[in-house]
Amino acid sequence: MSYTITGAPRIVNGNVIIGNGGAEFGVRGYITAYDAKTGAQKWRWYTVPGNPDEPFENEAMARAAKTWDPSGKYWEAGGGGTVWDSIVFDPDLNLLYIGTGNGSPWSHKKRSPEGGDNLYLSSIVALNADTGEYVWHYQATPGDNWDYTSTQDMILSELTIDGERRKVIMQAPKNGFFFVLDRTNGEFISADNYVDVNWATGYDSNGRPIEVPEARSMDEPFDIVPGPFGGHNWHSMSFNHQTGLAYFPSQHIPITMVEDPSWESIESNEPGQPMSGIGWNTAFQLNVAAPSSKPFGRLTAWDPVTQQEAWRYEHVSPWNGGTLTTAGNLVFQGTADARFMAFNARTGDPLWESPMGTGVIAAPITYEIDGTQYVSIAAGWGGVFGQSQRASDLKTAGTVYTFVLNGDAEMPEFTKYQLNSLVSGVDYNPDFIGEGTALYVSNCVFCHGVPGVDKGGNIPNLGYSKKSVIENLDAFLFHGPFVSRGMPDFTETLNEIDVEKIKAFIQGTADAIRPKSQ
Repeated sequence: MSYTITGAPRIVNGNVIIGNGGAEFGVRGYITAYDAKTGAQKWRWYTVPGNPDEPFENEAMARAAKTWDPSGKYWEAGGGGTVWDSIVFDPDLNLLYIGTGNGSPWSHKKRSPEGGDNLYLSSIVALNADTGEYVWHYQATPGDNWDYTSTQDMILSELTIDGERRKVIMQAPKNGFFFVLDRTNGEFISADNYVDVNWATGYDSNGRPIEVPEARSMDEPFDIVPGPFGGHNWHSMSFNHQTGLAYFPSQHIPITMVEDPSWESIESNEPGQPMSGIGWNTAFQLNVAAPSSKPFGRLTAWDPVTQQEAWRYEHVSPWNGGTLTTAGNLVFQGTADARFMAFNARTGDPLWESPMGTGVIAAPITYEIDGTQYVSIAAGWGGVFGQSQRASDLKTAGTVYTFVLNGDAEMPEFTKYQLNSLVSGVDYNPDFIGEGTALYVSNCVFCHGVPGVDKGGNIPNLGYSKKSVIENLDAFLFHGPFVSRGMPDFTETLNEIDVEKIKAFIQGTADAIRPKSQ
């Protein structure tokens, strides 16, 4: 099993707090506190139960186990629930709030055949910051079935709701609903959808979703909205106490999902299962039928008291940057199409923009030095969607830019994205294309996209590679030159014949989509 870390640590009461990532890789989620001076482990809290034949670590895990069906042997695939993003702390309550991730595998039916909420997946959990002991939880997506993590930003504030001043925690997780909870006890206050959704019609007074049955059954391809990329992903949300609004990038990236009857366990991945060659476990087939929903990306301004959208700004693509809002009535955001923009925080009117030379996914920051305010942003493109997709014809290396009122420095020159012609001339056996398709789906597609169809993101599309690259594909897959930059080494998982089949799929696809001469 491949444990990863993608979140930032937090320092709380002399401890370094960090979670783990990669639920798809078949891992069990947890969060750990280490002594900041010595590195000694102070405590660890698991987010999902382990093997029920072994003693549970605490009462919280014993209670959680009652919400999982042991016939699915969920512990063999880890269970998921990784804490890979937001961690926040309330010093007055001495509570640490963590957001937990999706299930492993994604499919609820495969993970827990007889149902159950599968605590503490897709939840906000409050822990004692000194001991790591469970205090309360709220589960946004019981029995998660769609990769609907609740790891996204959590903002602490005080809001007047129905005439009462309340300490709240706010979150816009992947599932498309904006949540307001009482952070002292986890009481559900309200939730409403900030994007269109088709998996639930709303939440009842007890804080449970009112589900659409077809969305859970997944016996036929279902165009889930929002898709697994989320209505809002990890791109930062901000909150302005003066306007009373939260600002965050919202989106939809279409994906159809259907149960995979061939998936049996974490050990039984076969060619054709999405990214199974690098350890993914979804137990779904993705996009075997074309989605009918449309992609979009926007900047959303949301009123958490009225649970209504205050304004929106439509972008040209999903996967736009995190937000910053200031006391000067501004909202700053970088965009997928390589701009840095400022908006009126109350009305959403665009006020200013600057080219960035690349798509932006990070959030800006602001600070003051000697009475002068600066705004800085790290411009760079990537992330799971940005690996294979882009909305800009520019591809400049990651760069930090700083802006100041009346600044007069010149921006650097930007680099155009270089896209070769469709690959041609690679010899291949046409009989290999079918098996090559399955191998490509299991090992390559999420990073490199569909050959010649997608245009590549921060990772190149192989359909536009040079002939020599595809002819010598084994040199890149086996102990290749890009392992140090994050590319997997396929020495143990693919063989030379597999490589020939993948080459056949790449060249065969390029040949199939190549415009025919008149």
